[in-house]
Amino acid sequence: MHEQKRSPLWSIATSVLIALIVFSLWRGFHTLDYQWDFLSLREYIWVSESGTPGLLLHGLWGTLWVSALSIVVGSVIGVAAGLVLYAGNSFAQNFARFFVEIFRNTPVLVQLYVMYFVVASAFQLSAEQAGIATLSLFCGAYIAELVRGTLLNLEKGPQDAALSLGLTRLQIARHVTAPLALRRLMPSLVGQYVSLVKDSSLVSVISIVELTKSASNMVAISFRSFEVWFLVAVVYFVLNFILSRCGRWIEQRMSADLQPA
Repeated sequence: MHEQKRSPLWSIATSVLIALIVFSLWRGFHTLDYQWDFLSLREYIWVSESGTPGLLLHGLWGTLWVSALSIVVGSVIGVAAGLVLYAGNSFAQNFARFFVEIFRNTPVLVQLYVMYFVVASAFQLSAEQAGIATLSLFCGAYIAELVRGTLLNLEKGPQDAALSLGLTRLQIARHVTAPLALRRLMPSLVGQYVSLVKDSSLVSVISIVELTKSASNMVAISFRSFEVWFLVAVVYFVLNFILSRCGRWIEQRMSADLQPA
């Protein structure tokens, strides 16, 4: 695949935008008149002298664990609900549509409070289980709509050609529809996963230890709020940048596999 040539104006505009951002940050830090001291946070970042993980490292593990599990469970829920919305019977479609509308049209923070104080109390769930359940359902609702929209707009030509060759509908779904749909879904899925990693910071309100909760504890101990939140923002950026690049790599591999020999 050859890359599309871009106008030099895009490079100029991008350079100007980056320069404006750098200047704004420099100007803001300069007028703030604040004495930065990142070295004072080193005992909270990595493993301490006693061998225990620092607050930031402990919070990073919490964010990775909650986000990864929510992405996996949410993807399963979303794909199942999306397939029901696309090809289920009327009762199942109405139930799936009700689920999607509830979790797409209410704030995640409200969902967390309801899940933790109502559902978790009724079913004896821990705060971590309530947080993962909320993020999974929230993620699943958005993925369900992505799956439904992708399947509705998928070209019928390859499926009709496979059917004329004698393939069963199960074989068509596995070898034709699924690869084409996944290729279309991948950019939107990655965007949803990145959003979920950022939304995982909200579980700190129900006392789940992750990056945001650990950052609050670090601020309370060190009184270096600017350094702590700046560092946490960098960690979130690195996590989501890696996730985005992995998604782009998978998308490129899938596109290459679908190219004619």
